[in-house]
Amino acid sequence: MRSASHNELSNALLAISQSLSDRSQLAQTFEAVLTAARQMTFSKHGIIYVLDQTGEALIPSTVHHNEKVLTSHPWKPLALDSASETDPFNFAVHNGEVVLLNDLYQYNGYDCEGIYQCETILGVKSTNLLAWPLIDCTGKTIGLLVLLDLNVIDNETALTEFCRMAASSIRQAVWLEEYGQVIKNLTADNQALARENSQLKKRTTKRYQGPIAESKAMTDVLQRLDRVLSLPVDVLLRGETGSGKEVIAKYIHDNSNRADKALIVQNCAAIPEQLLESELFGHKKGSFTGADRDKVGLFEAANGGTLFLDEIGDMPLLLQAKLLRVLQERKLRPIGANKEIDIDVRVIAATHCNLTQKIKDGSFRADLFYRLNVFPITLPPLREREDDILPLAEHFISQSALSLGLSQAPGFTAKVRKELLDYPYPGNVRELKNIVERSLLLSDLEVISAIEFGDSEFLNDSTNNGFSTDGIQSTTTHQELHNASIGDTVQTKSIATGKNGANDIKNAGLKETVGQYEKNVILDCLTACNWHTKKAAEQLSLPLSTLNHKMRKYEINAVD
Repeated sequence: MRSASHNELSNALLAISQSLSDRSQLAQTFEAVLTAARQMTFSKHGIIYVLDQTGEALIPSTVHHNEKVLTSHPWKPLALDSASETDPFNFAVHNGEVVLLNDLYQYNGYDCEGIYQCETILGVKSTNLLAWPLIDCTGKTIGLLVLLDLNVIDNETALTEFCRMAASSIRQAVWLEEYGQVIKNLTADNQALARENSQLKKRTTKRYQGPIAESKAMTDVLQRLDRVLSLPVDVLLRGETGSGKEVIAKYIHDNSNRADKALIVQNCAAIPEQLLESELFGHKKGSFTGADRDKVGLFEAANGGTLFLDEIGDMPLLLQAKLLRVLQERKLRPIGANKEIDIDVRVIAATHCNLTQKIKDGSFRADLFYRLNVFPITLPPLREREDDILPLAEHFISQSALSLGLSQAPGFTAKVRKELLDYPYPGNVRELKNIVERSLLLSDLEVISAIEFGDSEFLNDSTNNGFSTDGIQSTTTHQELHNASIGDTVQTKSIATGKNGANDIKNAGLKETVGQYEKNVILDCLTACNWHTKKAAEQLSLPLSTLNHKMRKYEINAVD
């Protein structure tokens, strides 16, 4: 075998070092190592095996055949757990020793049958073989360098240094590859977070009219919806009454590519069957008694936009069949017409019913259910959205304050916030909205310190607890005073303070009216408590500082 001179070895090592030091991609590093090894040993063929990520096998990552790089070849991975040490490749890996076979096809003490088979497929018969384990600086074998048909260098020290350098370079390249993938994944995650953040920012702008979603239950719903906002997919919304299905329908429409077209809402339970068909599909003049003109149906009116069909579970069976055909064919025929109309409408259906049970009962068509249930969304009840309760309450109080012309929305006391969080909300978001609006009307329009829940509190002793003629209690604070048994000295006073009674209520501003009433309640309570402000504050369920503030506000003192 020919030997390389000392100068040739030095130049080769220098070239190898320069080529490896600037490699950041795994495939390029393998190529550089194998090319340099063949140049050093004057070999015709070569293979680099590299440990896979599982650490259970060596993979033939780069194969050279003469001067060609083979992407398709017969060399197979080496399974470490089932490998036989009689195989020269496995022996080198398991023992960390170099294997040199000067005459590959003569008896040499190793089982080379696998090598013979691969060479037969490649059409070669190599004279010799060198298998050199690649061990990095930590002492771990990370690969195997195989050279075939070579002139071995007799300077083993130089070849050892080369293999050490190659192993370290491969280890570094593997790390870079792995970290690069991690960085790529993190970049993708950051991009996803940026998109989500952008959506969240849109939801916090003044123009955003979509659902408030601070709870995980609701953010999961919106994330699921984000997948189909811009796709031509019908959506089925399921959830309890008052859970916000119409708000979600509007959110879908406003964030789709149909936002510049109409969103039309129809409650299927709010109109008789004979009228609902005409309402949905339209009719021609003279098609039935009373049809004195053509009527455009809601499907046609919503063409290019979105049609929200609420309470779809209450739709009559006959209309269910017609709706199914419209959804399947995207065509409809108005009552009395002889031609069909093509429509492009996204349908969002909603129900609080158990449609599966209705199918069993025979009141809902199974084929319509499966057609609507392509992309179902289940809205969680408010009791499962605790993180949304206070944000929703603040949203509703701001809306109500704006409608009343207030410059600033009142805040909630800590006691009221706790009560809001503890309440189960059988009527869901709709009930919360009503509760908050009522609490504003019963407050001093500066702070909400008491709140009413449910109808049960309205129905107890309306005569003695300050109910107005329409059955709505004037203030929770006054009711609490009676329930606390302050005494007969605390009496309900008329909100109106002038001679004209009801006319004064109409003429006085809401804030002034409620303020006057609150002043009267505080005066009554102070009188009943012999002007002990601490005791009065307890009876009124107010912090002492708040009571003192209100006394200064209304100029209440012992002289009164």
